[in-house]
Amino acid sequence: MENKVIQLARSVIAKENGRRPETDWIQQRADRLAKKEGIKSRDELDRFLFEKMYGRAPEKMESVKIRYWRTGRHLPSSREAARDFAQALDLDMREADYFLKACLERCDRVFHKKPDPTDEAYPVYVRRRQLMEEMLSEYIAQIPPARMIQMNVPYKNLSAYARHLYCLDAMSATALSAESRMIEIAENHFSSSNYESEFLRTRNLLGEIPRRTMLRHILLLGLPYLNLRLINERLDQFGYLPLTRGHTSQRGAYLDDLVIGLIELYEDACKGCDPLTCRHWLLEQMAALDQYLLKHGKDEYRFMYFRVLSTMAEYEETL
Repeated sequence: MENKVIQLARSVIAKENGRRPETDWIQQRADRLAKKEGIKSRDELDRFLFEKMYGRAPEKMESVKIRYWRTGRHLPSSREAARDFAQALDLDMREADYFLKACLERCDRVFHKKPDPTDEAYPVYVRRRQLMEEMLSEYIAQIPPARMIQMNVPYKNLSAYARHLYCLDAMSATALSAESRMIEIAENHFSSSNYESEFLRTRNLLGEIPRRTMLRHILLLGLPYLNLRLINERLDQFGYLPLTRGHTSQRGAYLDDLVIGLIELYEDACKGCDPLTCRHWLLEQMAALDQYLLKHGKDEYRFMYFRVLSTMAEYEETL
């Protein structure tokens, strides 16, 4: 009998039809604006939106990018352009928030540096940083002594090895878990050094952090005490769209449906089980899922994989 997680993956991938529901949502708002302004054609609407954004009429093919944004073929790459496009569409605050979080899959705000205490964003930043540190502390506190010995990690300085421990857990949740040299990789702390800067940047919540990256952090740092309520609560606290049935990524993947289904299977399979058993079950199922997705070329669904994991394996091969 086929693994339930693989059955889940098959059913989720089958939902793809080449068009995002979020694209329809954008088009509906554009149609609403056209009706309000008495605009009769798509070309006229694109020119109207361009003028609202840039304060002048478009030249030659300049309004083409507006058409791409309106139809979902492309989306604004910068927050500034996204904000201006949302304003041009006359989106209210709730709609503008949905556009940013659901259509663009971005956090509600980005911090390029730690805000000054007088900045209105400072309390938000402090609250989110505290949550990240709490998650990391809980993660470190659950690491068994036997595992620390295996990896030559001193107990007194465990937090200094958080990056390596995180990368190893991520590797255990991907197709790379089958690596025959996992013990050697675990013992060599330098193998994950290429992830140091990104790990610190995410830990400090600096720069644009993709929703998929934050989801991976919440899942790994929360193991084994995970459920949909907690995952969604933390996504919301960090300023992201919670896991939502029917939501698609910018590439049209129903990743949310896949993760929701996986966690539901996890909650059902691990009722009454001890934490260690639950942890092993979820990592094992994630690895089987990642192997299936890799085999079928569905990289957009591989939410636990990131390039440094392959680099770690390659690093060991050169020793």
